[in-house]
Parts: sequence; structure tokens; C-alpha cells
Amino acid sequence: MLRLLAGEAARRFGGRAAVVTGSALLSFADLDRLSDQVAAGLAHRGARVGDVVVLALPDGPEFVICYVAAAKIGAVTAGIGVERLGLLASLDPAIVITAPSVLPPLTGLDVVTLPTDRGRRSPLTYDPVRLTGLRRPEPPPPPFPPDPARPVVITFTGGRTGPPKGVVFGNRQLEAIRAHGAGLRWGTGDARLVPHPLGQLGFVTRLPVVLQTGRTCHVVPQWSPDAALRVLRDHKIGVLQGTPYQLSRILDLREDLPALTLILAGGAPATPALIRALRTRYGVPVCNRYLCTEAGLGLGTAPDDPPEDAELSVGRPRTGVNVSIRDGEGRALPDEDHGEVLLRSEAVMSGYVGRSPDHAVFAKDGFIRTGDRGYIDHTGRLRLVGRVARRPA
Repeated sequence: MLRLLAGEAARRFGGRAAVVTGSALLSFADLDRLSDQVAAGLAHRGARVGDVVVLALPDGPEFVICYVAAAKIGAVTAGIGVERLGLLASLDPAIVITAPSVLPPLTGLDVVTLPTDRGRRSPLTYDPVRLTGLRRPEPPPPPFPPDPARPVVITFTGGRTGPPKGVVFGNRQLEAIRAHGAGLRWGTGDARLVPHPLGQLGFVTRLPVVLQTGRTCHVVPQWSPDAALRVLRDHKIGVLQGTPYQLSRILDLREDLPALTLILAGGAPATPALIRALRTRYGVPVCNRYLCTEAGLGLGTAPDDPPEDAELSVGRPRTGVNVSIRDGEGRALPDEDHGEVLLRSEAVMSGYVGRSPDHAVFAKDGFIRTGDRGYIDHTGRLRLVGRVARRPA
């Protein structure tokens, strides 16, 4: 699906910026054209359907180009960035794409080092010389028949409760996320600052929405409150999104953001005090989002919900997302009773990479066990109260 979406986005949006960093701008047209050429290069090196392509790259245009290119030949992208290189040991890649000085010498692997330190440093264009060694000026292999079960991307859990696990998403999940985030609309996307590494769930599974809506993604190679504030102000971005930690750091700067219209908090529980402080400081609605990596889609409060909803809860189930609260034996609990939070939708992961011991994360009816503890209150809102204590295996 990424192949079709990238081509249609190029036709509709052309020279509009798809990815902007401090040193380069990648248009939707260039994203489609260059990912075609990189797809041809990957095929020339022997990458085939189902092969894993690891991206040990800094956040920037090259990451997005290579991700779309891999999808165009049916390969599976695993973006580990430059700070989680240990994840490479859990994968069996056909090709590793990296940048200078990121990886030590690796034996037995096909490693392509892109010269990302070369080329013109113009904020208005992207110089394809940075793809030298991988790009081939020829058409990519012909498209494959649609296959909802074909895996597309591997992203990793945060590792806060154990070793990071590789989570697999395929065309079916990406289509569900696209339909939820964009529906039938084209060209309605606003510019956003990406608050997390590109290899994480929030970007790689939402790229279909970016392509369909024509959203410009502003990327900072290394997130800091000052760098984020500079991008938000310089580009008059209207939506601020981030983790509670990131939002609190920006709040601490005590700077105005006159273009701001909405704040989205997610990635970890946000305290009522932080939600109130953000709303008071910037005078805009603050939404609280909830998701676990394996679920693909989650819950969230809406901008027009009562303010207390975001302070006390993570909102009500969205269309197509089911929530269940269950006891330790897997029995559904009534409203107000505390238990484990389970989520189910068409976006739930295909599974983990390899022989993870946690395949029991799936309940028999397709729900995902999140490991979070909570309850549904009398208004239908999900309130989180902590983590579930797992019994030793």
C-alpha cells in the first residue's frame, strides 16, 4: 500500500514538503522518485519479498526514502536508528543501511553506508548524492498483487518492562491505521513536528496517513526543548505533540507559541497538573492519548471534550477500537471494577519477531493485553491506575 500511496501523493502534492530537517527538504515528488531508485538498488543487491532491511540511520530524509523503497519491493523495514544498535542482534537482515561512523565493522552482513555527510546543504532541496551506493536510475521491480498479510515494518517496544521486543505490522494493520487517521480525505494534513525517532510506532505506522493527507513532517535529528520550540515557532506549527516529559520541558521554557491550536500528550501517563498547566499556559485544548505498541490504535480524549476528561482519563474508545477490562483469569469486569486493560482493533500487531516468550499477550478473542491496570468509569472513560503485577512463569 505504501507504494500506491507514495505515487498518488507525488501526483497530488508534487513539490510540497514531505520531510523537512535543518539541512534539507524532501518533497512528495522526490520521495516517490528517489524511493523508486533505491527500490531498484535494493533489488539489485538481492533483497526480495519478506527480507528484512535494517535502517541504522539518523532521523531524516534517507530514513523515509529507504522505508518506502523497501516497501515497494515487499521487504520488511526495521528502523533501529543510531541509539538502539543492540537491536540488530535480534534481527536477521538481508541488508543493513547506515550512515558514516554509526556501526562498527560487521562481518557476514551486506552493509550499505550512505554518504549522508555529503551533498548540498540547502534547506530548499534534497541532494540525492546522499543516496550514492544504493540508488539506481532505473524503474523498481513491478508491483506485487495486494496481500493484507504481507509484513511491512518492524518496530520495537520501549523496553521499560523488559527487553525490547520487535513488533510486526503488515498491510492489514497499516490500512486500518490509514482508514482511521485519514478516511477518504486527501490533502487535509497540517504540518507537524515529529517528537519521536522515526523508527518508532508513531511514525512508521502513521506514514500512510502522512502520504494521504500531504502532511509535512518536521524532523529534528536530536530532540531538545529548544530545538522543538524553534521549529514550532519558525514554521508556525499549530499542533504540539509529545510525551509528558517533552511537553513539560517545553513548558519550562515559558515561551509563547502564538500559532498553537492543540496539544496532544501521549506515550506515557500525563498528570492532571501537567494537563492543566499546558491548557493554562497556551490557552488551547489538551488531549490525552493512550496506546501500547502492540495495539496499533488506542484511545484519546477529543478537543471538544470537557477539560476534566484529559485530566482524569485517556478518553473513550474510538470507532473500531474495543476496550475490555479483565481480571487475572481473563473474565470481563463491569464498569468501575479495576483490572487489566485489553485493546482490540484491525490494527493489532501480527506478532513478535522470532520466538518471543510473550505471545500470550494475545487473548483468545483477539484482544491485546496491555499490562496496564485501569477501569471504565460511569461516563465510559478509561482511567489508568498503574501496571498489572505479573505472576512468575
